[in-house]
Amino acid sequence: MKIAKFGGSSMSHETQFRKVRSIVLADPARKVIVVSALGKRTADDDKVTDLLYLIYAYLQHQVDWTPLWQRVTERFIQVRDLLELDFSIEEQLAEIEYQLKQKKVTLDYLVSRGEYLTAQLMAVYLDYSFADASQLIFFDHEGEIDFQQTSQAVQQKYQETQAIVVPGFYGVNPAGKEKLLGRGGSDITGSILANVLQAESYENWTDVSGIMMADPRIIDSPKVIEEISFRELREMAYMGANVLHESAIFPVQEADIPIHIKNTNRPQDHGTKISNHEVEKENGLTGIAGRKDFLSITLFKRHMSDEIGFIWKAMSIFAKHGISIEHIPSGIDNIGVIVSAEAIADKLFLITKELKEKLGVEEIEVIEDLALISVVGGPHKELIGLSGKVLSILNQLEIRTSVLSQGAQELNLIIGVANDQYETVVKGIYEGMVKTCVAQTPNGLTSNS
Repeated sequence: MKIAKFGGSSMSHETQFRKVRSIVLADPARKVIVVSALGKRTADDDKVTDLLYLIYAYLQHQVDWTPLWQRVTERFIQVRDLLELDFSIEEQLAEIEYQLKQKKVTLDYLVSRGEYLTAQLMAVYLDYSFADASQLIFFDHEGEIDFQQTSQAVQQKYQETQAIVVPGFYGVNPAGKEKLLGRGGSDITGSILANVLQAESYENWTDVSGIMMADPRIIDSPKVIEEISFRELREMAYMGANVLHESAIFPVQEADIPIHIKNTNRPQDHGTKISNHEVEKENGLTGIAGRKDFLSITLFKRHMSDEIGFIWKAMSIFAKHGISIEHIPSGIDNIGVIVSAEAIADKLFLITKELKEKLGVEEIEVIEDLALISVVGGPHKELIGLSGKVLSILNQLEIRTSVLSQGAQELNLIIGVANDQYETVVKGIYEGMVKTCVAQTPNGLTSNS
């Protein structure tokens, strides 16, 4: 049995519904379907979820929300009518509107109605049973998923009817009220269901054909990563690659269930398989990811390495000011601290002052406009490893790096360069390590909920 989750772009209008139905019915193993709310039909369109958030804001500020609500109702009725479904969605919409007029809605209840209504339409269209997430996904008093209660409810529902459509993005709190799952919500719903049902695999259907080896805004038609490990994926995600949210990965990674990223618009494409298994890479490269606008602070102090607890004390000062550390390259008598330039902007003077006064730091060097690039590698047979290849390319490009740090087992190499050199370095490394660029899709890195 497979869990198949379809994001908002896959559920945007009736044509997409038809594609989803064709995909689901093409494989008898796809018996548990998770859907997001109706997404954008065109680039300048609105997601239903965004409209519902806006309606709630209007309601709180006593602004007329009815025109927005009319747009929401028209979207759902149009899908129902064009698919010629025998389902009175007007009754459901009328109940929600009544709650709005009575001002009895919570934000979580209202926003979750996008998935709730979309799932009902898809259940009718597939001739599957509708299974409300409020009867399947349970939170405990700490706001975490209660896996024991959730597992019992999901398994019982699946035994009753082994073909269900579940709305993603929400569950219920101990008081029985709807509670949103947060960023990547529908992805998380699918992951939880895959875990508790011990699915063969978790398919995540979206509008791209998998995870790209590099940002398509920089690289023209980058290759798709056919297979990647959860560890490699985390390295890429940490450095800004638009991949699945960590909360959507953990339940399936823990249960050793692979994730397949697939394209609803091109179901024949291989996509990307994500699993615990690390696959040998032809050239040692898994992918390249990165972000701009960091700031490097290098602390110099004689005999620093002999001073027990110096790094811990220094990090405590940053923590005191609420600054997250991105990377810590170090030498014998110096350490570098790389942070978000935006996060530290108003606190840099105070932090450097404390470092000098409390730790006796003799000199502090600050480098601004810094970009970090993570070159992620996998197992490979070649004698020259990831770092050797990348250093050779940087030398050919005549790029001076301000940060260069290799992770354990050559899983990744972190490179710090000037912001204005970021695109040049990403292109150089990609073209230097990937012999051919086969166009898979012009879209972004991976799925949207």
